[in-house]
Amino acid sequence: MEFFEYRNVVLEMPNSPEAEAYRKLELNIRLHGIDKPIQVIQTTSATPRDGKTTTAINLAAVYRERGKKTLIIDFDLRKPKIHRAFKKANDLGFYDYIVEDKSVEDIIIKDESGIDLILSGQHTTSPHIILESKKTHALVDYVKSKYDVIIVDSPPVLSVTDAFIISKMVEGVIYVVAYNQTKKEEAKMGLKQLQDAGINILGSVFANVDPKITGYSYNYYYSKEE
Repeated sequence: MEFFEYRNVVLEMPNSPEAEAYRKLELNIRLHGIDKPIQVIQTTSATPRDGKTTTAINLAAVYRERGKKTLIIDFDLRKPKIHRAFKKANDLGFYDYIVEDKSVEDIIIKDESGIDLILSGQHTTSPHIILESKKTHALVDYVKSKYDVIIVDSPPVLSVTDAFIISKMVEGVIYVVAYNQTKKEEAKMGLKQLQDAGINILGSVFANVDPKITGYSYNYYYSKEE
């Protein structure tokens, strides 16, 4: 299995331009929800390895930095990654809530960063059916009563329908595009599918931007109106 290192620059390099870019992302989301604060945020992308998980963990770190009680849920049940990003064993999580009837509190992992996690747990069959279940909706409703911010990492939109199912449980979606990696046609196709589904797209993020080459920040946020 290919190993990929997920960097949380907000925690590791808090004074870096990369970390500041994620703070700007959080500010844009806050301004987007100035009349009605956005509590549950989904990260997705057109294709795998576009940077959605990296965006999720760094955005969560910014919220925690601001004193918000923050939870990340890994709803990428087919190829979960949050446990790798936080270097945790994926042996307790959503699977145990669905199949083993564990309580939500039983499956929450307290990370030393101050960010709480709900991992995917063991592999589940028919993820799309499970995600549509009342039990999954009940989990999201419960954590909304306990946390200031919930960030949900989901599969890419062009791979499976899961991301669209998850979007019905959140208040906004961050669409991640990897600079010089995501194909333009695929990025446009994924965005159009989200728009056609009537999903609230908070904005898009350019990931993997090298400021030495482009002059831009590591992650550049722009609103959907631009």
